[in-house]
Amino acid sequence: ENCKSTHRTTMGSMSKPALAATAAACALAVLALSYNQAPALSRGVTARSANNLRTVAANQLKGVNPATLAKVGKAVTQLVGPNASPAQYKQLANEVACATAIQGKNNFLRDAACANVEWYGPNRQNWYPGGKDVVPPHLKGELPGDFGFDPWNLGEDDLQERANEELYHGRWAMLGAAGILGQDVLSKMGYPIDAKWWNPGKQLLEGKPIDYLGNPNFVHASNIAAIFVAQFFLMAGAEIYRGYYESEEGSQGMYPGGMFDPLKLAKDPKKMQELKVKEIKNGRVAMLAMLGFYVQGFSTGKSPLDNLNDHLADPFNVHAPTSFN
Repeated sequence: ENCKSTHRTTMGSMSKPALAATAAACALAVLALSYNQAPALSRGVTARSANNLRTVAANQLKGVNPATLAKVGKAVTQLVGPNASPAQYKQLANEVACATAIQGKNNFLRDAACANVEWYGPNRQNWYPGGKDVVPPHLKGELPGDFGFDPWNLGEDDLQERANEELYHGRWAMLGAAGILGQDVLSKMGYPIDAKWWNPGKQLLEGKPIDYLGNPNFVHASNIAAIFVAQFFLMAGAEIYRGYYESEEGSQGMYPGGMFDPLKLAKDPKKMQELKVKEIKNGRVAMLAMLGFYVQGFSTGKSPLDNLNDHLADPFNVHAPTSFN
């Protein structure tokens, strides 16, 4: 609006794509000119006053040549394409704001503008600091947890499907790690539960019944076939429910959205993007933890907390190499 009111004669003859690009250029110019520790802008941002911000933007734009804005608008159009959506222009402006904040060491702006740019897009964090050349071309920062690491090009053919599979395994690993540690903790607290996480399954295969939390009045499982059938229908029902709502407006497939959002996690889209990154990072840690639990369990025959206690009691003699021996 400030661009249009300040340079109405220049922009009046532009086409809609050019007008949109120049508007984006206006936003980029405001960011580049204003977010450089300008006292007036700082006061406006601190006060959260839209009028103050408009005044600052208008004052900054008065000294900008209209022809320069048009050139920047053309460059922006080349970056995002002639048929770009408002969201793409917004993403570009956000990336510029984040880069400006990092370069100018403006922590306030960085917290606001880099919340998602830090994890998505070309300016995201890289697994190999400073080594953008090692990032495969199919990793463009469009998915949560994309840090440019795919040495075997597993996602080259169908990146979205590989990402979904990783998320599935990560969620299972988080549940499994929590269950294994929970079982171990309850056993240490005195509950009649076997601390060794693999024993319940072993007992079922041997035809021995198991009791949930050691209490036969809760769940008295004695038939592995019945358990398999029950789990099959429960999981199938959950998948059907998720798949049914994937086509609903607001749904996000593997993530909460639309009707499939009982905890209202997708209410704030910006926060949701950050939560996606946190989930996959925790899922990757959980998958490594599960691998460690497998190796520890079958090499030492003890539960994770027992292994930890043994190591803490004698760290120089009880560790991975001696456990394998």
